[in-house]
Amino acid sequence: MRISSIDIGSNAIRQVIVETDREDLATNQWITLKKYRAPLRLGSDVFEYGRIQPETINQLIVVFKKIAKFNKKYKVQTSIAVATSAMRDAKNNTAVINRIKKETGIKITVITGALEAKYIQQSIIKSNLINFDNSLLIDIGGGSLELTAVRDLQIKEAGSFPLGVVRLMKKIRKQKTTLQNETLKHLNPFSQKVKRTEFSIAIGTGGNFDALSKLKIDLLKKIPQTNLTLNEIRLIYGIWKKLNPRQRLALHIRKDRIDVLDIALPLIILILEKFKINKLKINC
Repeated sequence: MRISSIDIGSNAIRQVIVETDREDLATNQWITLKKYRAPLRLGSDVFEYGRIQPETINQLIVVFKKIAKFNKKYKVQTSIAVATSAMRDAKNNTAVINRIKKETGIKITVITGALEAKYIQQSIIKSNLINFDNSLLIDIGGGSLELTAVRDLQIKEAGSFPLGVVRLMKKIRKQKTTLQNETLKHLNPFSQKVKRTEFSIAIGTGGNFDALSKLKIDLLKKIPQTNLTLNEIRLIYGIWKKLNPRQRLALHIRKDRIDVLDIALPLIILILEKFKINKLKINC
């Protein structure tokens, strides 16, 4: 069976086509046939204007027509498309979703922040990364931040917060808040729920953490890149702030990721400091 998984995020749209044996779905065995990523930043529209703008809608249609072609080329039998924070907040999301369905045949489901967090939890659990008694799972997207507290290898607390990097970038540029104030406003209540937990490690997922792992190699010249200490992340951020645009472009990270790293890196540091975590494992 061939499955197309489509993630409509706030910073990009991603498609992965896999082939799997129907009887082996539970064993997590599959072959990846195609990966496609479109750097279409829906969050720039939604977090600025509250809706997806006409030009961006046209770009969305082009992206989904390409996705539909991949589905046809690889003879996809099941297509699953989910949209997260930006589409969730867009006032015109129903009209946009209906147009995509009409023009490309792809049905999009908008999921809640809680369900998004649940999917992230399941993916990390199945990756067998949780082998520590107390872990904090962190997923930083363009529109939202998902945190999950794992104690004694069981999920105890979880939360979804409007702290995605594109959303924060828009707010901070308008001087409506500071990164620290906005972050702590949302994290303080969550920290009260887990205040008795001493986390031995944080596990980070998503494109921002993938970029951080590459920065460890580029800026610190150290491996393994998926294991970092809080001090190493502080050092990376200190070097990053001093780089000019040309130097940043020369690094092994996506061009559309560069501007949001000015938010993502200090946000990661803030979260680790808030929960007194000194070690980070990145799930690339």
